[in-house]
Amino acid sequence: MVRKSVIPPRPGRPTVEFATLVVRYPAERGRVLLRGSTEPMDWDTSVEPVTVDGDVSIFQVPVPGGGTVEVKPIREDGRWAFGRNLILAARDAVEISPAFEHEAGRMHGWREVDVPDAAPVRMRYFLPPGYEEHQQSRYPTLYCLDGQALFSDGYDPYGNWDIDHALDELWALGVIEELVVVAIDTSHDRLDRLGPEPDPHHGGGHAAEFLATVADRIVPLVDRELRTRAEPSERAILGASMGGLFSLFAAWRRPDVFGAAICFSSSFWWADRWMIQEVRSTPCPVPRPTLYLDSGATASTFAEDANLRDGQHHTRAMLRALVEHGYLPGDDLHVLAFPGQPHAAGAWAARIAVPLQLIFPTVG
Repeated sequence: MVRKSVIPPRPGRPTVEFATLVVRYPAERGRVLLRGSTEPMDWDTSVEPVTVDGDVSIFQVPVPGGGTVEVKPIREDGRWAFGRNLILAARDAVEISPAFEHEAGRMHGWREVDVPDAAPVRMRYFLPPGYEEHQQSRYPTLYCLDGQALFSDGYDPYGNWDIDHALDELWALGVIEELVVVAIDTSHDRLDRLGPEPDPHHGGGHAAEFLATVADRIVPLVDRELRTRAEPSERAILGASMGGLFSLFAAWRRPDVFGAAICFSSSFWWADRWMIQEVRSTPCPVPRPTLYLDSGATASTFAEDANLRDGQHHTRAMLRALVEHGYLPGDDLHVLAFPGQPHAAGAWAARIAVPLQLIFPTVG
């Protein structure tokens, strides 16, 4: 008979350590319990929190050795929380606000916002899974240009971004905050609305008026109707191509409204690089918005198609202009290039998860 050797634990080092899980969930909707892969839990037996204070339940989860434990909240009525199992390691401290009633974000229908002396603006909302359950919670907001191409049911002839799918997957992973998306249709008079200065070949030049519509009519309307966080630091604007140009213009001109801008493949060539000159020649906004700029870039140095070059050299010029104002790459400025990706909706859909994690990260 071969006897198994037993290695004693190191002196002073416990064989079992603990992870702390803080669950925020409205008490009136039901108690939250926990199931998992290690004793005293299993996937058929729930454990109670060690502390309950109103809507906050705290669990101490034992983690044997140096391994990990899988757990998942379950409501007292037997409903499991949506999303993936949580994987906890010893000494982790994780806070979550689970959803038990909706697995994915909820789309609201299109509506028109009247604008004096201008065409109405079409918009709609995309609300996070927990919005209806967590009635006391408030959410950051992402305003998106080209709303007609934003979601999987979009109707833009040039393709859709499928941002709803990306958000649902990121929420399931727990790597970004739940947030409200406001989609703004810019298919009508697009160049006129999004171009900040007239371009000698394409016209436009009424972005200031459109920005006033978004900042002074649409944003207050959203803040009245939805449980949003009203601080500029909790509000971002996103766009691609001309929408990327407008998003930077909006954050630069109205930092009192937008605390961040996400700019895909921005048309910084517009009107002889007017926006680059604007950044170089005007004072830096206060407070300074966080910026994400990117571009595709052809793998061939001989490509003549501008869509394949995707304005990468213009984006680098904007990077230099922003650094002159004290922007710090990797801190409040993120500038990325994606070799081989063209100026197209499919390319933006492929990388939308990157800025969402940079601008709306979770801590736990």
